[in-house]
Parts: sequence; structure tokens; C-alpha cells
Amino acid sequence: MAEDSYKTDHAPSGQSPDLSLWDSICLIVGIIIGASIYQYPPNIFSYAGDASVGMFAWIAGGVVSLIGALCYAELASCYRTAGGDYTYLTRAYGPKVGFIFAWAELSVIRTGGSIACMAYIFANYASQFYNLGPNSILIYALGGILSLTFINAVGVRPGRRVQNALTVSNFIGLGGICLIGVWFAFFGEPAQAPPPTERHGGVQSWWSAMAIMMVLVFYAYGGWNEAAFIASEVKNPKRNVRRALLMGTALVMLLYVSVNLAYLAALGYNGVCQSKAIAGDMFALPFGETGRKAISALVMISALGSVNGLLFTGMRLYGTFGADHKLFTWLSGKGDRPQIAYGALFAQAAFSLFLIAIVESAVHWRRILAEIAPLFNMQLTAEFNRAGDIERIVTCTAPVFWVFFLLTGCSLFILRIKEPRRERPFLVPFYPVLPLLFCAACTFMLYRSGMYALQQEPAEAFIVAGLMLMGIPLGVISGRASRKAIQESSEMS
Repeated sequence: MAEDSYKTDHAPSGQSPDLSLWDSICLIVGIIIGASIYQYPPNIFSYAGDASVGMFAWIAGGVVSLIGALCYAELASCYRTAGGDYTYLTRAYGPKVGFIFAWAELSVIRTGGSIACMAYIFANYASQFYNLGPNSILIYALGGILSLTFINAVGVRPGRRVQNALTVSNFIGLGGICLIGVWFAFFGEPAQAPPPTERHGGVQSWWSAMAIMMVLVFYAYGGWNEAAFIASEVKNPKRNVRRALLMGTALVMLLYVSVNLAYLAALGYNGVCQSKAIAGDMFALPFGETGRKAISALVMISALGSVNGLLFTGMRLYGTFGADHKLFTWLSGKGDRPQIAYGALFAQAAFSLFLIAIVESAVHWRRILAEIAPLFNMQLTAEFNRAGDIERIVTCTAPVFWVFFLLTGCSLFILRIKEPRRERPFLVPFYPVLPLLFCAACTFMLYRSGMYALQQEPAEAFIVAGLMLMGIPLGVISGRASRKAIQESSEMS
């Protein structure tokens, strides 16, 4: 399809900028933080083998994220569109790559690796507060996604207000963790714990341990690029889009480093490594079980904030995608409220619920796969038949995510060459050094996340691969439909 036929370069008609700089920062921070800072520090410090190495990993992850934010700031300020990565990939590599990216985001990456995963974390903690029976986790996960979907369907303002409230609550909770850490650093002694029986999380190779540690660190920082999807709705976009990207990412880096220092000050290195619920253990020191319950509520809020932000930005991505591809026009916003793409909003909710159903029914479909595997000379281990786990979906989608992240980083170079005269309100400093560093980090993460996924031998890989492959025939059909529509339009004119 000809480049000029795409609408990816413009905001939907009738759409006015409604999001302030503060709204944009809250969106980025809310999506990034999620629940990772409450779950992954024990694993990261265990793989690090030393507190200083662990802290270096958190700082390094933040620095790379800031470099990536600089790259995205140039792209987002240059192409002020709701398409984000989809727009950059389409203009740099053509509509086929853009299509596959949007389909991958809709079918597995955003819906399974992010929305469904955060919904499960929320459901796990909610079930500890009030258990709804044998299907409690499933009910809470589905309820969380559907509730936030309908809130965003009401309009931009309710979704924005919910996001801001959830993010501010997160700030308060993380600030409380930092204050406890400060008190222990100056006035108390860290809780004593015996040395762990093994370092590096049971991984024999130091290099493998460091690689897995960085996989977890980068996953914790994931989401800072989401501001690109709201570039067309931000007030004063030439300045505020890059400000939101840089300020939001820098703020999260500051919070992460501060919170991890607080963990170490209160629990000590050994205590951090052995903790099963690190934030709960920390709040229990001064406040007992009441503190543990309070932090559990904060994790629930944080997970919901991430889900809401992903739904909010995802709707913009798929709406732009639908406007470009005839087969998916039902995803784009219409009427007098083009910024509310109902088809896109409910489609990502549907895929998220579908992937949750895949996880919940794993015992049944794995049994079927185990029966037909010998027909293709495949031998499946006993591990294959275990119950479903959303983390396996995340493991499978991570390499796909990093493929497109790498392509987006490379698109910065390609678009500077292809469109040299285009206005660029912001340029990446120290070009091309910083973009090359970002692409190198993405390459490393692609390799390590791919190796980690292969080592896990996840059965969910069949599901992820199947959904991804569906994008090929859909892309062919959509391309033909779009070309036919353009031809008919030309003949009429």
C-alpha cells in the first residue's frame, strides 16, 4: 500500500489534546511500576550474588531505559500520532512489518504478557483479602479487566482520573517504603537472616545468572515507551511528549533505586534474597500484620494502575492500526468521539480474557497436545503436563517484544535517512552513539530472553506461535482488501 494512503501520521479528526504533562507522566509511571518492584527484587539480588551488583543492575536498567526514552522522544515528537511504534515501523519498514507488530501486540504481547499478567497479580492479592471460592483468582482477574475496560469506554476523562488516582496511591506507598528504609539506615539495625544456601538463584554459570538478572530488571522497567501512543492527545506535544517520556522514566528510576536501597537497609542483603513477599516483610517490621495487609492493598492498586494504563494506550494503537487496514476498520474510533475506539478497547480485553482462559484450561489442552505429539515424532517431558502459569505466557512473549523494540530503535536511523527534511522538534543527543547503545541493549535482551524461553520449554509456546502465525494470512487478506478499496476509490474519482 502506498505510504500516502496511511493515516498514521495524523491524529484522528475531531480529536483535541486533553492530556496534560502530569496526566502523561502518571500514565507512564503507572504502567512501568506495575507490581514488579514488589516481586522481583529478591530474585534480582539473589542472581546478583552481592548487594552492590544488584544495585548496579537497577541503575544500569534505568540508564538504558532513559537512553531508550531519548530515542522515543525524537520519534514521538516527529510523528505525533496515536500509533506509536506501529507508525514508526510502518514508515521505516513498510505496512507488512507494521501490521505484524500491531497483530502481535493485540494477540499476545500486550494482552498476555502485560494485561493478563498484571490482572493475575491483582487477583492473587485480592483473593488474600477476600476469597471468592475455588475460582476466586479467575473471578478477580476477569473482573479487574472488564471493570477498567468499561471505565475507559465512558471517555478519556474517567480513564485519566482513575490512572492519576492509582499512580498517586502508588507514590504514597513507595514513599512509605523509602521512609522505613531511611529510619532503618540511620536509627535501626536491619533484620538478620541466615545466608542463603545458594547464590545466583540456583543457576550455575555466573554469566547466565547475570543475564537472567538483567532480563528481570528490564521487565521491571518495561512500559516507559507508552507515551508514544498518546502523542496526538497531549497538550503542547512538541515539548510535553518528550518531557513525559524523560521525566516519567527518570522518576521511576529514582523510585526503583530508592526503594531497593530501603529494602536492603531494612532487611539486609540476606533477608532480601530470602523474602517471599519483600514489601510485606518490610512493612511488617514496624506495623506487624496490619502493615503487611496495607502493602498487599498497594500491590493490588499498582497492578490495576498498570492494567488501566495499558488499556488506555492500547486503544490508541489499535485504533490507528484499524484506520489503516480495511479488514480491521472496526477497531478505529468513529462518530463524534474518535478518541474512544470501542472496537480496539474491547478487542484487547477479549484477547486478554482469551489468554487467561488458555492458562486456566492448560491441563486439558496440554493433555491433547501430549497425545498428538508422537504423531510428529515429538517427545514431551512430564513437566509438560503441569498446571497453567501466566508467567509462561510472559516468557514466550518476551522475545517477540524485544524483536520489535530492536526494530523500533533501528527505525530512528532509517527514518532520518528516508525523511531527512521532516521537522524534528527534538534530536537524540550524542547521535548515533546513544541510539546504537539502545539497539545493542535490545539485541542482548532479545538473545537472552529467547534463550531463557527455550530453557523453560513452555507449552504455551504452541499457543503464542499459533496466534502469531495467524497474522500472516490476516495480513495478506487485509492487504488485498485495502488495495481493492484504494482501486475502487480511484476509479470513482
